[in-house]
Amino acid sequence: MRPAIGQRFQRRNDLASFIEYLRFCHLNSSYHHSMANQLRIFDWIDERRIEMLAEGRPHWVPSMRDFEQAERDCWDDLVKT
Repeated sequence: MRPAIGQRFQRRNDLASFIEYLRFCHLNSSYHHSMANQLRIFDWIDERRIEMLAEGRPHWVPSMRDFEQAERDCWDDLVKT
């Protein structure tokens, strides 16, 4: 059984988002990669995705800039070990 078109786009967006997150982790030395931080950052990204959906952009994929903004906005809540 083939997934619906919407599910396929969602999986593609999720994969692209995760790849961009890994790139962000690799290029940003101030960010401490941990499961807690990843969950916090992706919570911020999910909120942004809802905003993009409301603006009519259902296939929005976060960029490096979005992850940097998420890090700045979540800085106080991130684990810095």
